[in-house]
Amino acid sequence: MIRIDSKARVLLVIGIVCSTAGDSLAQQVFTGAEHVTFDSPEGWALKYFTSATIMSGLQPPEPLDEHRQAGAINVGFEAEWLPALNPERARVGFSGGKQEDVNKAPVVMRPVVRVGLPWRFTAVVAPIPPIEMFGVTPRLVAFGLERPIVQRERWTLALRGSGQIGSIKAAFTCPQKVLAFAPGSPENPTSCVGTSADVASLRYGGAELQATYRIPQIRRLVPHAALGVNYINANFQIDAPVVKGIDRTSLWTSGKTYTGTAGVSYFLTRRMALTVDTFYTPLFIRHDGTGGRANDGLFNVRALVSYSLR
Repeated sequence: MIRIDSKARVLLVIGIVCSTAGDSLAQQVFTGAEHVTFDSPEGWALKYFTSATIMSGLQPPEPLDEHRQAGAINVGFEAEWLPALNPERARVGFSGGKQEDVNKAPVVMRPVVRVGLPWRFTAVVAPIPPIEMFGVTPRLVAFGLERPIVQRERWTLALRGSGQIGSIKAAFTCPQKVLAFAPGSPENPTSCVGTSADVASLRYGGAELQATYRIPQIRRLVPHAALGVNYINANFQIDAPVVKGIDRTSLWTSGKTYTGTAGVSYFLTRRMALTVDTFYTPLFIRHDGTGGRANDGLFNVRALVSYSLR
């Protein structure tokens, strides 16, 4: 029989208490909601990636020798290039002090369906399926309502209202690649001990004026341009396992952006068309609390293959 003297008992109890307290601290959850300004590094990142999913331009032309009627259906597939951010532009954490793993997907792809409604309206829906690709799981749905407001033989002015709800989920703050480094080291400054499951909610509502012109000598080629204004309301929910527990801090921002697109559509067949647009939105950022603002906008190229069923 093993005897434990009183001093040993005290040390054993202290050890158990310390171990229990250590486990409790390890499971501590840090929460809080923080508003970041629209031109802060965090705010800039949220509006940058929201802008990449804004429904802008890419209006497919009406079928040759036809006008869309109520009940008409047009289906398409949209793809757009998402430029990678260099290390300096990716420093959007801790007010610009930390480089985040934001270069995930090089492209954004989604189906687009248009349905003709009475009074020359057209409903548009463009969901991004919740399929994980490039380490990102999207759950985004963009939608809109379009209508021509002035229509002549060669040119058309149209108005579109659009919006988006949903989010994207990925390991932005604690990616797998930082776990090979010691917590608190320059390569792992936030002391990650596991991959994060961060969620960025990319919401917006906006309006766009579209202009289309038909060239009589080249009927298959249809140039167009559009100008838009959008109100973005975005949120970033951190869900990161760190040394001291689980970081579940939430950041949110809101503000206005302006967009411009220009491009052409070309009829591949009587009902099928290829549309290619260039897109630009100026996005202002203040790299520190006292410095001036600078424009660091998003420029990309977008394409749509569409087919009019009826």
